[in-house]
Amino acid sequence: MKKLLALLLFLPFISFGQLTISQSVVNQPPYKVGDTLTIKYTIDKGTSPITTPRYFWLRYQYNNKALSYVSTTYTQGTSVQTYYTGWNNYIFNSAPNTDSKSLYAQYLTTPWSYQSNPDWNVAQITLQRTDASINGILATQKYVLKDQNTYDNIHKLDITYAVDATGGYISPITNSGNNISLTGVSGNTSQFKVRVLFPSTYTTITDHIIQLMYLDGSGKIDWTKQPIAVKGLDASGEAIFTTEVKVGDKIGVFVAPAWQKTFMNNIVTVSDAYKAFLGISQTDIAGNGNFFTYPALEKKIGQITKGKTTFSESDSYNMFAYVMGANVDSVAMIPSSTSSSIRWNSGLLNQSWLDGSPTNAVTISQAIQAVDMVYAWGGDLDWSHSSSPSIIASRIASGNYANSVNTGMTTMNRIVATSSTLSYASQTIETAKLSVASKLENGKVILTTSLTKEGLAGLQLIMKYDDSKLTLDNVIFDTGNTITNFSTSDGNRLTFGSIDQLKTARIKIGTPYKLVFTPKEPLTSTTGLFYFVLSDAVDASGNKINLIVE
Repeated sequence: MKKLLALLLFLPFISFGQLTISQSVVNQPPYKVGDTLTIKYTIDKGTSPITTPRYFWLRYQYNNKALSYVSTTYTQGTSVQTYYTGWNNYIFNSAPNTDSKSLYAQYLTTPWSYQSNPDWNVAQITLQRTDASINGILATQKYVLKDQNTYDNIHKLDITYAVDATGGYISPITNSGNNISLTGVSGNTSQFKVRVLFPSTYTTITDHIIQLMYLDGSGKIDWTKQPIAVKGLDASGEAIFTTEVKVGDKIGVFVAPAWQKTFMNNIVTVSDAYKAFLGISQTDIAGNGNFFTYPALEKKIGQITKGKTTFSESDSYNMFAYVMGANVDSVAMIPSSTSSSIRWNSGLLNQSWLDGSPTNAVTISQAIQAVDMVYAWGGDLDWSHSSSPSIIASRIASGNYANSVNTGMTTMNRIVATSSTLSYASQTIETAKLSVASKLENGKVILTTSLTKEGLAGLQLIMKYDDSKLTLDNVIFDTGNTITNFSTSDGNRLTFGSIDQLKTARIKIGTPYKLVFTPKEPLTSTTGLFYFVLSDAVDASGNKINLIVE
């Protein structure tokens, strides 16, 4: 008996009563690729004995090759708190020896079995209601139906738990229905897919759109005409057109930039400015530049000065000035959230892009066709937010892209070879750590940094601080006698760092930066007064360094 009592002390209070959750497609068939489906989640709290769920937590998974998530709408009234989150490229495996439809039993079988899988996404919805029990339709979601050969088991409920009005965990909770499958989907054998090559860290790819454009007599995009069609990219960098073009059409395909987005302020950083500097200053004995790997492309991307048509010292200077906090809007086109004009480049993934002469013309030659696109922000010479030339070159070499000119590949082989997303993990780069500590000292708040990585030619930090409690007094630099330091403040946003202007200067290790603040009110702790928005570094060879602030 003592052992039983001890065990009960560690178990949650369980309220026994049947709770059932199901999911279903609201739209009636027939379905076609490009349709927006509505999936609803329904709870039945039962009648004998009745349950009173007040808190409900559910995880599910869906095939991201068949469905593209759009939105969630909750339908449990106004006295409810809700939460949605998701994880891309994961799949859930049901616990063995446990019924996959017993969702609460699956919840209890920790650790949960999640594995990386590029074809699946996991998501979670949570509701908490105060005025009544959760019952009936708890939420609906919108998904766009994507191109897929089959649509079997494309949406599955995985694990859940619920808490009733007395604080007890409700058991059992089961899935009354089956996984969602669709049959007879049309359009999946006649569609034009556009896919974009982008770094996986570039989570704002959905801010961009694809424009199908008319061509002029020379085969270039005719910008005097309105687009044939426009669609936004989904999180996998894809857009599918099912009725807008037909076999035989000749069109232009263009990836359009985002505008007035906060992330644009962080595109051009110290590593871009230093690459521009080396692109100008590093030459062979005859004076020919030899820094760039793809000189025609990189000079095109680096050319951001207004009124100029070729990459020059003015571009290097304007990027340097921008990083140091100068306003160069009148002389240069650098992407930011307030830009009125930017440099932007988009084209097909092929050799012409690497050669600095992007092409956009596509002939629709078959019922199922895909094209791969690339893009670059003006000034983004470290490719942090743009398609990487080295990844492009590797795909060209292997023939692993849809608009391949490799005649040795059959049409079907090309389609199969390019069925997965073009999102790629950034190449492994060296890491440096910058330790940060803050303290109260003699009535001041002192923030100090510690650097142990040698050989850095540039370092940039953007930090925000609580200006309701602090006034910035000074930024003290101890980076060496030959390095150029900079700091600029815009409200509570502080940009500071260092950059080599001599091609030989390096940031001294130790305590390169010390910030001094005066409190506006009495403080007993410095916790929560600062956070870093951006950290970037570059070595003497122009290689981007992964700078970790800790």
